[in-house]
Amino acid sequence: MAEAPETDAPGPSTEVCGPLEEIAKGHTIHEEFYTFVERSVEMGGKPFSELSVEEARVQGEEMTRVFSGEVDFDGEVREIIIPSPFAKEGIPTTIYKPSNVSEIPTICVYFHGGGFILFNRKSYETCLKTLARDSGVIFLNVEYRLLDEAETPTAPFDDAVHVTKWVMDNREAVGGHPESKVGVGGDSAGGQLTITVTNELQGLDFQILIYPNSDLSFEQPSVQEFANCPGLSMKDVQWFCKHSIDRIPGNVTNPKINGMARTNTELSPPALVLLADLDPLRDSGMAYAEKLRGAGVSVRIVIIEGVPHIFFGLPGVFKTKCEEAYGHVVQFLKELQQN
Repeated sequence: MAEAPETDAPGPSTEVCGPLEEIAKGHTIHEEFYTFVERSVEMGGKPFSELSVEEARVQGEEMTRVFSGEVDFDGEVREIIIPSPFAKEGIPTTIYKPSNVSEIPTICVYFHGGGFILFNRKSYETCLKTLARDSGVIFLNVEYRLLDEAETPTAPFDDAVHVTKWVMDNREAVGGHPESKVGVGGDSAGGQLTITVTNELQGLDFQILIYPNSDLSFEQPSVQEFANCPGLSMKDVQWFCKHSIDRIPGNVTNPKINGMARTNTELSPPALVLLADLDPLRDSGMAYAEKLRGAGVSVRIVIIEGVPHIFFGLPGVFKTKCEEAYGHVVQFLKELQQN
């Protein structure tokens, strides 16, 4: 994958990118991260922790509109409603079935990030179309219920497990084959949901964890090291938790909510764990990956250097870094389909 040159020196507009100066003393920062910060400030962007939930949603939608970019997709895009006992109107889901699928196509059920508060299927359209197109895998983009809108505090976790189980039982309904491999993936909060699914369902063929929030103790070294990192600071993390999982009693010890509380990791499917280098949650993902390895699970760990937590869903600004990250996901999926 082609990659833009990196530099240890401050990038464009050092005044605008001031928050990165301290991090730059010990880490290489990719120029696309500087561009992201500069353009975010130009747009009037603020840390999520300084906004109301509604303001954060508006800002998040604008961010993804500007930074997600577009992609040509050759294939079928279809909307379905997955019936659910948890949601009266069902769970809206978009299916991306590329034209280059095999006779027995692999299926990936994907859960977007956003701290259980922000973003939606539209936010991840470019990301998932790209992954589907390049891997030849059917991707499902799930509109799980966000926490502050739902009647039950475990709504997104319930939705994720139910949708995945439904897909496993109805592979042909989403364009697959009775023998299609089925796996799950997600970034950030979506990665946390992916862990929940692999904790509660057996028979899955793979999991893709993109910088998952997998240890609610928040005691790892990266939490302090990148506490003030633009994109996702620890104040932002605390803000997201306040409006979402902090409302779930006993969340730290509940294996449905906290990956590091799991005791049945040996039942997990093979995993790709992809982490952002400059992310307060980086070591959380690493700890969970090592927990899986310790239980005998096949795990591939990739760290994308020079980028923050939020980069994976923003290929319009993190062009080369998303190309690099998506390449690892595509390779993982292609190898899986060959086995």
